[in-house]
Amino acid sequence: MTLTEILPTLRLSIPDPLAINLWPMHTHPIFSDVVVGGISLTRLVELNGTPALLTGDLPRPGMPRERAFGGGTDVTVLVFRVTLRVDTQEDKRIALTDCAFDGVSAQWSECRLIGRTSTSRNARIELIPGDVGGASWPHPVTLLPSDLREGDLLAVPCAGAMTLHDVRPRPAVAGGEPRVSPALATSRTDIS
Repeated sequence: MTLTEILPTLRLSIPDPLAINLWPMHTHPIFSDVVVGGISLTRLVELNGTPALLTGDLPRPGMPRERAFGGGTDVTVLVFRVTLRVDTQEDKRIALTDCAFDGVSAQWSECRLIGRTSTSRNARIELIPGDVGGASWPHPVTLLPSDLREGDLLAVPCAGAMTLHDVRPRPAVAGGEPRVSPALATSRTDIS
């Protein structure tokens, strides 16, 4: 347990610590952000939208712990947005997100709020992927500030290299095939 977990108001003066062996090299937290190799994750989202990815090397790639992490020497930081927050009558906290988690080896214990500083105590929050109808169960549950709300940004390190195709939600369609926009379908036929 860290000081910022015991006294959440300390987050205004010191950032939440992170496990440096699970994040890319040259990663360090600041009050409301994480900087990876000199790149601010909130700035990355401002430029590219969400979900956003940033891939780097694990520190000490030859160490046994990193080999056990499973994914070679690459680690990708996934940044995504909370699109809806609900507290159920059974005191369950749920957050709907704008990305897909299938096939992602995320280190949910390292998931953190970026973009703003919260002084609320942490609570267990279930993250539901943005896929329509294709969400796998069980959904990841992680400790995040209890005042998490719509529009908040979350960052989590994931084993291996990933592409946006891996994390963008895919709408479910009757018949199982994803829908292709008419403009894209036309451009595909023009190419061949």
